[in-house]
Amino acid sequence: MSNSLKASTAGLVIVDKARQRLGWTKTSTARWWQDAHTSRATLRRFWQGDRIQQEIFIAICQAVGIHNWETIADIPDADEKAISIPYLDWDEAPDVESFYGRSRELAQLEQWLIADACKLVAIVGIGGIGKTALALALVDHVQLKFDGLIWRNLQTTPSLSSLLDSLLNIFAQAVIDNIPQATTKLIHYLQQRRYLLILDGVEAVLSQPEYSQFLQQLSKNRHHSCVLITSREQPKFLANDTKTVRSLTLKGLLKIEALELLKSKGFAQKELGLSVLIQLYRGHPLALKLVSPLIQSVFAGNIAAFLSQNTVVIGDRLRGILKQQFEQIADLEQDIIYWLAIWQEPISFSRLQTHLLISVDPAILLEAIIALERRSLLEKWVGSGDTSFTLQPLVMKFVTDELVEKAAQEIQQVVESCKLHHCKILRTHWLLRPGSDDIVGDRILSQLREKLWRVYGATLPQNLEQMLRLLKDKTPLAIGYIGCNLASLLQY
Repeated sequence: MSNSLKASTAGLVIVDKARQRLGWTKTSTARWWQDAHTSRATLRRFWQGDRIQQEIFIAICQAVGIHNWETIADIPDADEKAISIPYLDWDEAPDVESFYGRSRELAQLEQWLIADACKLVAIVGIGGIGKTALALALVDHVQLKFDGLIWRNLQTTPSLSSLLDSLLNIFAQAVIDNIPQATTKLIHYLQQRRYLLILDGVEAVLSQPEYSQFLQQLSKNRHHSCVLITSREQPKFLANDTKTVRSLTLKGLLKIEALELLKSKGFAQKELGLSVLIQLYRGHPLALKLVSPLIQSVFAGNIAAFLSQNTVVIGDRLRGILKQQFEQIADLEQDIIYWLAIWQEPISFSRLQTHLLISVDPAILLEAIIALERRSLLEKWVGSGDTSFTLQPLVMKFVTDELVEKAAQEIQQVVESCKLHHCKILRTHWLLRPGSDDIVGDRILSQLREKLWRVYGATLPQNLEQMLRLLKDKTPLAIGYIGCNLASLLQY
């Protein structure tokens, strides 16, 4: 193979530093193999130390700015063995645009996977925070420490039996219909060699009870492998870390890391308002990536001008992620989030209790708050008094918009049918922020009235008064906050 090349150990170090400067991952940044006019599979072979075609080898080096490719290449001695991984199955792993920072998280995860030999490690966090990108970067770091890598994407919500079938097929194992036996067989293979099994998007299957049991078995049974999961919510059995089971809750990027991301989006790091922008979005990488083009195009890169609009823009892509996560939570959890959006400021547990339409056992309410914390949807404020809870600005904006949209739909349904049973949110939540005397200054009611005005125009007061008449002779429980909301809208 005279027209093929492989990278030397020292050469791989040089390439590694070059790709880090660009914020690229080793094998999951699509631009890299696209610029080199090759495939991800070939790029992976490059990193494994396999021989690849010379022109492709050169193109891979040049794509990260290395033109003296001769310093990267290595001609192995006859006795030298090529570096390779016995098994690599991660075609289901997604491509990522770029990756920034997370050095502390990577070091912690590597410690758990390699030094501590954990059996199960979870990366949890709100949608778009970068869990999958971090998992991909981690794989770049540790892949040579394992005998094989297997990546499975659970966002397609496969049944446990189909997942087990696909995993056992790797080992040329005949399909086993019985899930317990198939699980036992899989654990047998995980005992034979040290594999890293990545299950991405576990939150999509947590509603299937057999999955939780399956993950618990993988975390408790004796084997030499590691299961790495990513999830928007922390599985209940991971509530407490143990010696072999660990969980990392992923937060936003540090300021210096977020600045690197914004620099890649065209900002020179000298613009006024950069720190405020990062704090507004809590260092959320996807949110910062999505808002950057808007600031560049609409505000000509003037961050201060964007911030002066006093709004949070989340974009359709992130809105879809948050909506998917929001729709998976229980009714009581949704009620709590709606109240936090109405308050728009931290609220204590005891104060939250007083606003619920129907009294709820404090233990049940506390469990709901803990569940929201597991899903990274709450911000906790600890002061001299009671602990308070609120929503981070991204979630606050999304929930506020959802609240307005659903309230408008309820009013339209009642106007068309003259049936009050359509009122759900309007019955259980008073949309006027508690303690607010200035109705014009209330964000949610203002947005709602503007939305309704576009539908009904000058007939809006007449339609609202018609709804008020429907409340006659109804019980206080049936009315709830409906009358208060309609009166507030009419007052405006």
